[in-house]
Parts: sequence; structure tokens; C-alpha cells
Amino acid sequence: MACMKRVAIIVLLLNVAIFPSMAQELLPRWEAIEMAQGVDLHANEMKALIEQVRPKEWVQDGAPQAYVSQHEEMLRDMDSLSLSAQDMMRNPDRLIAVVDTFLWADRLGSMISSLEQGVRKYQNAAVAELLVAAKDRNTSESEKLKGYLRQLAVAHAAELEIADSEAQRCREDLARQPAQR
Repeated sequence: MACMKRVAIIVLLLNVAIFPSMAQELLPRWEAIEMAQGVDLHANEMKALIEQVRPKEWVQDGAPQAYVSQHEEMLRDMDSLSLSAQDMMRNPDRLIAVVDTFLWADRLGSMISSLEQGVRKYQNAAVAELLVAAKDRNTSESEKLKGYLRQLAVAHAAELEIADSEAQRCREDLARQPAQR
């Protein structure tokens, strides 16, 4: 029991006392929340832009049916990105929330390029340019998320190493104690 308390205390003190340089490298909580808010706002702006795209009309002009499916999928993915960004706002230190947000943003970045080509060819060059600007902003947000994701992963890995090391030390202490009768 005493070993478990020691492990908990060490994990809590990790960022402050043991690894102060790592604590300084990790993005402050409020900045991570601000980043997630920006991603959510951008997801909603991109969704409004993508809703202006009319791939069903393109099919009549000879466009592949795949654009229709891609468009519908992107609209669903925008909602998923928004939901994951909201989760990240609530839990900016939770690794899975940041991973989900990054993966949705990254996925949408690659899908926008394909849709942009269809918009340029079958709909409107001005709307295509708006999609290019949205893709550029998405790329910038993805890079920021990737950096924060790396910082968070390194911090969590260090915490796990400390906890594992302390657990091993506690096991050794327990193994050395004489058997109780």
C-alpha cells in the first residue's frame, strides 16, 4: 500500500519536480484548448463551404459518381472532426482526444484536394480557391496538432517509465521482505 502511494506521488510530481524541462515544453492547457477551439471553428467553416459544393449536379456533366460519395463522406467527417475537437477542448491532456482530432483533420486535408479538383472542373473556380485556402489552414492546424500530440506522447511515456520504475522497485522491496506466517 505504501508503494502504491509512493507511485501516485511520483507521478503527480513528475511534471513539476522531476522533469521541469519537459513540463515547460508541453503546451499549456489553455493553449491546447484554444487550438481545439480553432479546429472546431474551422471544421464548421469548412462544412459550410463544402455544403456549397454540388457534386450531384456534376454527374450530369460527366463527373464520376465517386465525387458524390466523397462529398457525403466529407460532410460526415466534418461532424466527426468537430466532435473530436470538442472532446479535446474538454480533455486537452487526454492523448486519445488529441489523436482523434489530429487523425480527422489529417484525413480531411487529403480529401479536400480531390474535391477541389472536381469543384474547379465542374462547378466554380472561385469556390475551388476557397477550398484551397481551407486546405492550407487545415494543414497548418494539423501541423500544430501533430506537434502537441508528440509533446503529449513524450510526457505520457515519461510518466509511464517513472511509474514502471517505481513499481519495479516496490516489487523488489516486497520480494525482499520475509514471508509472514
